[in-house]
Amino acid sequence: MSKKIKTIFFLTLILLLPNINNAEEILIYADKINYDENQNIIANGNAKILKGQQLIFSNLIIYNQKKKKIILPTEFTLKDSNNNFLNGSSGEFNDDLEYGNINDIKIRLQDGSRIIGAIGKREKHIDIISKGVYSPCKSRIKIANFICPTWQLEGEKILHDNKNLFLYQKHSKMRIINTPVFYIPYIVTPSPLRKERKSGFLTPSLALNFLDTKTSQSISLPYYFNISLDKELTFTPQINYGGGIDSSQRFLFEYNQIISGGNFNTDLTFDSNFENQNNNKWLNDASLITNYNKNVNSNYRFSIESALQTSQNYIQRTIPDDDLSYTTSLSSKLKLEGFNLRNKDDYLETNVNFYQTNQLNEDNKTTPTVLPNLQYYTGNKIINENSISQVFQFYNIFRDTNTDIHAKEQQKFSQKVNFSKQYVRYNSKIKLSSEMYNQIFKTEKKLISNNNYHSGNLYRLFPILNLNIDTPFKFKNSKNNFSFIPKIGLILTPGYSNSNKISNEDSSNNSFSIENIKRLNRFTGSDKLDNSKRLDYGLEINNQKFNLKLSQYYEFTNNSSYHIEQGNDDHLSDLLGEINYSDTYNMNYNFRYDFNDNLVKEQNVTLSSKTNLGDISLSYLDQKSKTGKIINQDIETINYNFQTNKILKFSSINFSGLYDLKREINTEYKIGYKYFDECFGINLDFYRKSYEEDNLKPQDILTLMFSFKNIGSYKSSNLAVSENDKLDITWEGNNVESDLFEVNN
Repeated sequence: MSKKIKTIFFLTLILLLPNINNAEEILIYADKINYDENQNIIANGNAKILKGQQLIFSNLIIYNQKKKKIILPTEFTLKDSNNNFLNGSSGEFNDDLEYGNINDIKIRLQDGSRIIGAIGKREKHIDIISKGVYSPCKSRIKIANFICPTWQLEGEKILHDNKNLFLYQKHSKMRIINTPVFYIPYIVTPSPLRKERKSGFLTPSLALNFLDTKTSQSISLPYYFNISLDKELTFTPQINYGGGIDSSQRFLFEYNQIISGGNFNTDLTFDSNFENQNNNKWLNDASLITNYNKNVNSNYRFSIESALQTSQNYIQRTIPDDDLSYTTSLSSKLKLEGFNLRNKDDYLETNVNFYQTNQLNEDNKTTPTVLPNLQYYTGNKIINENSISQVFQFYNIFRDTNTDIHAKEQQKFSQKVNFSKQYVRYNSKIKLSSEMYNQIFKTEKKLISNNNYHSGNLYRLFPILNLNIDTPFKFKNSKNNFSFIPKIGLILTPGYSNSNKISNEDSSNNSFSIENIKRLNRFTGSDKLDNSKRLDYGLEINNQKFNLKLSQYYEFTNNSSYHIEQGNDDHLSDLLGEINYSDTYNMNYNFRYDFNDNLVKEQNVTLSSKTNLGDISLSYLDQKSKTGKIINQDIETINYNFQTNKILKFSSINFSGLYDLKREINTEYKIGYKYFDECFGINLDFYRKSYEEDNLKPQDILTLMFSFKNIGSYKSSNLAVSENDKLDITWEGNNVESDLFEVNN
C-alpha cells in the first residue's frame, strides 16, 4: 500500500432547485467515494465538500441525496466565506449549508475570538449555542490541571448574528481566571467582527448607595442611535430612586454629526422630578454644551462654542472631570473667520462672546458680554524690502455693573501698524522694527478713586521702536563646533503711563521669560501697552547637543509698567538663562538671577532619560521673592516620574509625585500598576494628597479598573475611603480603546 498510488475520486453533483437559475454546485473530494443501499454518497478519507466559498473537512462525510442533507458522523471543520472556522464532534447540514445542527460546537472567529458550547444550531446567518462560553482571549492560564482563558462569558444561550454582527447572551456569567465575578441576565455586544455602527442598547449600569440610614439606587440604560452614516445619538436615562432624592431622573443626550466641511456635536443634560406629585416644575436643572464648525467656502469658516447651565455649579456636579468645571465663567462664542479676502495672507476674526458665572462665589452681574469683537490682519506686504502689516480691532464690552477695576461699558477701536526691515552688514544681522498703535476708547463708569468715576472718550497714539543686532561667529578648529551669537537691542517708547481712565479688558502679563523679553509690547492685548525704554542684550551658544541662552536688559524708564509688575525693583533687570542638553539623556535648566539682591529668584532643572528599566524624569523647582531683606516666598519642590518598560510582556508600573523640600512632605504622589494582554486589562491606581496641617488627614484615592476586549471597562469609585463611605462604592462603565490590547511580541 505504501507504494500504491492512491486514486482520488472527484464527483460533481448538480443540485436541481425549484428555480433552475439558482442552481449551485457542490463539489465532493475524498480518497474513496462509494454509494450505500439508500444511494447515499459516502466519502471516506480526507473528505472535503466545497460549496461556493465555504468548505467542510472531515474523515467521513455522508450526503443524503433524497433529503439533500450533509451528515457528519465524526469530527469536522467548516470554514465559511468570512474565514471563520466552526468545529464539531458530529453534526449535519442542509446542502445549502444555511441550516444545521452541531454537537460540541467550537467557533473561532477571524479575529481569534472563540465561542464553545455543548450544542450548536445554524439558521442562515445566525449561530445559536446552548450552554456556551465566549472569550476573545488567545492566551491560556493553567490552574492546577485546568487550563482556562484569562476571562470568559458563560451563557445559557449565546446567539451570534453573522450578518448584523451582534453577540446576544442570555443568563450570562463572567469568569476571570475561572472565578465567577458577576451575573448578567441579558447582554448584547457588538460581534468582534463588527466594523460598522449599529443602533441598540449599550451596557447598562446599576449602583447601590448606602448613606447613613438611607438607601438609594440608580440605574443607567444607555441607548445608541445610528441615525445615518454621518449622524449618531446616544441617549442615557439615569433613574435615581430611594433615599429622599429630590431630582429623581437625569437624561443625557450626546449628538454628533459630520457635515460638509466641518462637524457638529452637542451634549444636553437635564434633571427632572417627574415622580413628585403635584409638581408643576418638571425641569429642575440643565446644561447645554455645543460645538459647531463649518467651512462656509474657501474664504470663510464659521464656528460656535457654547456652554450654558441653569445654575452656577450644575456642570461641576454632573461632569466634575470636565475642564469646564474649573473655569470661573462659561463662555459662549460665535466666531467667523475669513482667509485671503483681499490679500493672500490676510485674516479676519469676528467674535461674539457671552459669559456665564460658573462659581457660586462670583457675581453674574460683573461678568462681561462681548458683542462683538472684530480683528482683521491685513497680511504681510513687502514694499522696497520693507515688511508692513496692519491689525485692526474693535470690541464692545459691557456688564450689568462695574467692578473696582473694570468699567461698566467700554468700546475700543485700535489700529496697529507693524514695520520691519532687515540688513546684513558687518557680519551682523541688523533689524529695524516698529509697532504704531492708534486707539480710540469710549468708557462708561470706570472707577478712578473713591467714588470718582470716569465716563468719556480717550485717544491714544503710541509708537514702539526697536533696533536689534545679532552678530554670530565661530572659532576656528573648535572641537565642539560651537556657534556664538551675541545680541543687543534698543527699544524706545513715549514712556507715559497707561491711563487709569481705560478699563483693562484684554491685556495680561506674560511670564518674564527669554521668549517674551524680545517682544516690543510684552503685554498680551493692547488695552495696556509696554511703556518701556530699554536696552536688552544677550548671548546664545549652541551646537548639535548643547544650547545656552542668556538675556538681560537695562530699563531707562522709572514708571515702566511691565518692568515693575514682573518684580524688577531696579533699572537692571534680573538675568534670565536657559541651558539645554540632549544626548543619551535630556537636561533643561532655567534660572532667574537678581544681581541687586544677589538672589536666585527662580531655577528649574529637568532631567529625563530612557533606561533599560523604563522612562524616568526628575524636575527641581526653586522660587523665591524678597521684600527688603526678608524673603516672603520660598518654594522648593521635586517632581518625579518613573514608567517601567513592559514586564513579562503585559505589565508595567508607574509612580510619580511632588515632594516639598521646605515642608518636608510628599504633597502628592501616585503609584499604579497596569496589565494589558490581547483580551484583558486591569489598572490599579493609588493617589495620595497630603496637607501640612496636622489636623487634616491625607486624601487617599484608590481606583480599580477592569477592561474587557469587545465589551468595555468598569472603573470603581474611590476604594480608599472611611469605613462609612466604603458602602457608597460604585462602578462606572467606560469604552476602552482596542489598541490597548495589542501586544508587541
